[in-house]
Amino acid sequence: MSNTSENNGINPVQNTTGSAKVAFIGLGNMGRRMAARLVDAGYKVAVFDTNPAALQSLEEAGARAASSPADAVADADFILSSLPNPAIVEAVYLGKGGVLEGAKPGAVAADLSTIDPATAVSVRDALALSDIGFLDAPVSRGVQGAENGTLAIMAGGSTDDFTRIHPVLEHLGSAITHVGASGTGQLVKLCNNMISAINTVAASEVMVMGRRAGLDTKTMYDVLTSGSAESHILSSYFPRVVFSEERPTGFSLDFMVKDLDLFLSAANKTEVPMFLSGAVRQVFRLAQGQGLGSRDSCHVVEVYEQTAGVRLKFDETPSAE
Repeated sequence: MSNTSENNGINPVQNTTGSAKVAFIGLGNMGRRMAARLVDAGYKVAVFDTNPAALQSLEEAGARAASSPADAVADADFILSSLPNPAIVEAVYLGKGGVLEGAKPGAVAADLSTIDPATAVSVRDALALSDIGFLDAPVSRGVQGAENGTLAIMAGGSTDDFTRIHPVLEHLGSAITHVGASGTGQLVKLCNNMISAINTVAASEVMVMGRRAGLDTKTMYDVLTSGSAESHILSSYFPRVVFSEERPTGFSLDFMVKDLDLFLSAANKTEVPMFLSGAVRQVFRLAQGQGLGSRDSCHVVEVYEQTAGVRLKFDETPSAE
């Protein structure tokens, strides 16, 4: 049974902030912000990342910089990770110097990465042999959500593990949902990202067409976001990324392609036709081929802009031809 909490939806175990020990592994754009929030909340936090600068930053904030994942999780009551891909998740948890080697029985881990359901189940099974709980708990709402503690967290695993780690997750997310057994958190997240990618390509394609045809971008945006075309991508991400002068990077296009590949791999097992999803993945791959992989996933709009010879901005209107 699923259970959604908006920070008041379940009755968690006693909050042990101040005495509980937390390990956080992976201090990228998302991870370092989440780890910092746990430090600020008063947890005793040990952190690990292969980037020395990221470790130093969290150490200066009050965390203990560990020498390996095993070192980070030694004596930890709760273990969290935010990592790039399935191979790294498997290595961090099950490899030499990893979580399995250092964690104590009774600890509960939540992997906040986006990976494939099969790897999540495999890691869960391996940790269970040593009495270590595990949730696949990917997140949504991006860097801003990680910064503000308003992430959407979708967790797969046992109800007991979810309940035990919930007080920690409350410092990271405002919508925390137990969606089912191990692997289901990842499956829901892949569905979420596929829809986000579809909405991003749809908004990019249509708005660039409108601009090229002579519509004012701000007027078009106002109309579309007030009607049935409105989406979170269009109303939130486009103003912060696409319409800005600097076009900042949060969630990279490379990571989006990774997630779309994982979604389509899972979809292949269902025999459900993926006409739209497959086409959208190809647009993102085209953007990768144009050198946009390290930029924000919303930079897929540039595939269309380069073809049309326009840029989506609020301060100028192209002439219709």
